[in-house]
Amino acid sequence: MDPNRELSDYYPTIEKWVRDFFETMNPEPEIGDRSGNEPLGVKIIFDGYGYNEETDEQDDLNTLSFAVFIHKDSLNGKEFPEHEFTPWALIHRTKEEVCFHAIYDVKDDLFDMNPFEEGDTKLDHDYVYQLIRDLELENYKM
Repeated sequence: MDPNRELSDYYPTIEKWVRDFFETMNPEPEIGDRSGNEPLGVKIIFDGYGYNEETDEQDDLNTLSFAVFIHKDSLNGKEFPEHEFTPWALIHRTKEEVCFHAIYDVKDDLFDMNPFEEGDTKLDHDYVYQLIRDLELENYKM
């Protein structure tokens, strides 16, 4: 692992995964939608629309949010483990996976990514970077 690389160095890879997912998903998704193509070892979930100040609702169709999960065993060839759910959300397994939140501005065709922070995952950050790199190589045969 290159000690000079940071998470932001891997944003283009995660963005590529979300773009592929977005381009193939249901054109009118609902929260929780997983209808798009997901790369091997990655789970992507449509997480909702952006906040609209005019309606005071999460109904800004030009802003889409996605949750991108990478499991510690993503390269083992097994299907991504299903999440448990509460009535309002899925249960994030911080000991087993990392979740990135990607926001897509449809009108301006821009992505923004929130880096993971302390508490978002218990996985070693260098291990996560290596997983992203290895998944990119596996999925895109670079």
